[in-house]
Amino acid sequence: MRNTGLPKQFLKINGKPIIVYTLEKFEEHTEISGIVIVCKEGYLEQMEMFTERYHIAKVKKILVGGRDRQSSLYRGLQAITDIGGTADDVVIIHDGVRPLVSTVTINENIRVAAESGAAMTVHPVTETVVVTGDDDAQIDHFQKRDETYSLTSPQSFRLGGIMDAYGRMLEEEKDGGENGGIPLLDAAMVYARYMGEVPMVKDSGTNIKITTPEDFYILRSMFEMEENKFIFGL
Repeated sequence: MRNTGLPKQFLKINGKPIIVYTLEKFEEHTEISGIVIVCKEGYLEQMEMFTERYHIAKVKKILVGGRDRQSSLYRGLQAITDIGGTADDVVIIHDGVRPLVSTVTINENIRVAAESGAAMTVHPVTETVVVTGDDDAQIDHFQKRDETYSLTSPQSFRLGGIMDAYGRMLEEEKDGGENGGIPLLDAAMVYARYMGEVPMVKDSGTNIKITTPEDFYILRSMFEMEENKFIFGL
């Protein structure tokens, strides 16, 4: 959304930061016992102030992230281990700028990860997809819509399994490996690379990610629509 200035998760809608709306979804969920926040450097005090002001009592730790997404995720997972997380605990990883995640989606992530060791939230693609590295497309580059998904969040894992996956990734990187030649952009890809298949959970609701200015205005309109429904009893 912007290269300088306030990070998008701290932008406010109706006077409340987007990150707080997101945290409230997990604060209010009965199966969530604790929250670890991985925060942009320089914003720890502000994040602590938000958790106190908005009574996000399940937060156990707030820490600075790493040089990239993967190192930030690994720091968060290590923090969960440090505060007493066990190998069988289910850990849910979620983007701070996805405040509309539904309770149904969280429930299904917990259920599938508890049963299978991992789960990733996906959204069915509604338009035809072309996958090619060229400027021209051949017929076999077109993908069936009903077999194509975009990856959203949350992603959920048993703590022992995802920590093992990250350990293997770090060991391979130390030995000069290339992680199979595919950039591993998130936890689900790391798990799939080193541990095996990741069951999919189909997204429930409008779980948009705030990436562009247009996303921000869409989110604000959706909050206003929900507020008006409540006011007018719709």
